[in-house]
Amino acid sequence: MRSRGSSPLAFGVLGLLATAFTAVVVVAGLTGGDDVEAPAAPGSGPMATEGPGPEPIEGAEVAPPSFRPPQRLNLGSAAGSRVALAAARRQVVDLRTMRRTDTAARLKRNPLYGTGVMLPTSCRAPRPSTRSQDMLAYLDAVSACLDRAWAGKFSQAGAVFQAPRRVYWSRPGRGPCGTYPAPNTAAYYCPANRGMYIGLGHVIEQTGGRNPAGNHVPYLTVLAHEYGHHVQSMAGIGGAWWWEVSNRSKAAQNAYSRRSELQAQCLAGVFARSVRTPLAITGSRWQEVLESEYGRGDDQNGAGLRDHGSGEHFAAWIHQGWRYAKVGYCNTWVVPASQVS
Repeated sequence: MRSRGSSPLAFGVLGLLATAFTAVVVVAGLTGGDDVEAPAAPGSGPMATEGPGPEPIEGAEVAPPSFRPPQRLNLGSAAGSRVALAAARRQVVDLRTMRRTDTAARLKRNPLYGTGVMLPTSCRAPRPSTRSQDMLAYLDAVSACLDRAWAGKFSQAGAVFQAPRRVYWSRPGRGPCGTYPAPNTAAYYCPANRGMYIGLGHVIEQTGGRNPAGNHVPYLTVLAHEYGHHVQSMAGIGGAWWWEVSNRSKAAQNAYSRRSELQAQCLAGVFARSVRTPLAITGSRWQEVLESEYGRGDDQNGAGLRDHGSGEHFAAWIHQGWRYAKVGYCNTWVVPASQVS
């Protein structure tokens, strides 16, 4: 999470989004290997999420970005694939296990991409408030819904799934990825122990004190984004992208980081759509989410970093997941760089 800038939010830009996201639905096999487990993600620190951003400007509106339907790409045959053979034999595979030569395939042709629409998820959650105990009850209930939804997707893919650890903190502490709270960081995922870390008070502060009783959805999407990083870790995506660029330039690492962060955004949108009815995610509440997500972009927060994506794309990719509700449409690893800038 990074500090906020004071520049006004050009929310109308989203309505003019010209680039079409060509995320794909792919049912393709992956090559297995020597059972060498990739590192879960960068070991130097947590994958941190910024707060959902400042309060929207009064009267400002964000038009949901327009998309053309994603196109199917020919990314190869599943013939001879260890993953495909395991699926045919009803075996469960651990997608975190791969050879160094398998990393590109794990990113671009992951079995999760072929699991179709995330069906509606049964979910009940109490109303949150600014009180820590109420926020804890809400986040814990939504986490249980995330567990069920994503366990189902991994089961469809014939892959191992383990739920993440939940660490909701109100006092300073330390974990494998460092101390918390970290500056301007209300939530992050730590791949070292598969832990989601969320500050019960900090997450409210980082939204400018947004009343969770009035609209709980921005808090749901912060949680679902961090859970998206866990999905990436369990799918081998977290380890694969870091193996791809760990020895390359900072610019290359930032480019892959943006693809990772924007994929987590899309996965958050997929889940949000699956609980749209039971958790009352109305159109106006989703509109407020888009405003918040726009404000979290690299070009909006004044931090001068380029590792999460522009405000336009940060809002566009979560809406991509919301609109299509398919994991395959969150394949940020095959789209042009201009769509993950």
